[in-house]
Amino acid sequence: MLRELIKLFFIFFRIGAFTFGGGYAMIPILEREFVTDRGWITSEDMLNYVAIGQSTPGIIAVNMATFIGHRRYGFLGALFSTVGVITPSLIIISIIAAFISNFSEYIYVQKALSGINIAVAVILTSAVLDLGKKSICDIVGLALAIVSFVAVVVFDVNSIWLILFALIVGIAVKGGRKTK
Repeated sequence: MLRELIKLFFIFFRIGAFTFGGGYAMIPILEREFVTDRGWITSEDMLNYVAIGQSTPGIIAVNMATFIGHRRYGFLGALFSTVGVITPSLIIISIIAAFISNFSEYIYVQKALSGINIAVAVILTSAVLDLGKKSICDIVGLALAIVSFVAVVVFDVNSIWLILFALIVGIAVKGGRKTK
């Protein structure tokens, strides 16, 4: 069991070390790693974890690591995966803080981050489109997506209100029916 937990730690360590752009940029990597390659969770599980991770306090990457780790190995799995995903950031931040003051003022750092931001934007767009394909499965879902998009982009509505609205619509429309 300890060997499996250490393996889980290093899987999430690798994901945390090579994912720039935060939790949303991590979603396609997590899906490939745990749905496609390992088969530890289903696409529906992944979608549910994203939804729950988005609606609960904390960083989505940490929440996702905790959910997947718990699903695989219970409490210890959650602990090892969560520590694994945050450790690379702690190491990188510690190194930067220890050796370089005014890190973001260096021109090469600015240029590197500018390039990384473009790649992250593409990864996030891909993740949104993929989640949209899996989430929007009927006319109600499409209407809810359009209303939510307009509410955020045009009217700058807080995401809490969108989540509550979607919750109410989901309960009202879907009710007690089992979905696919």
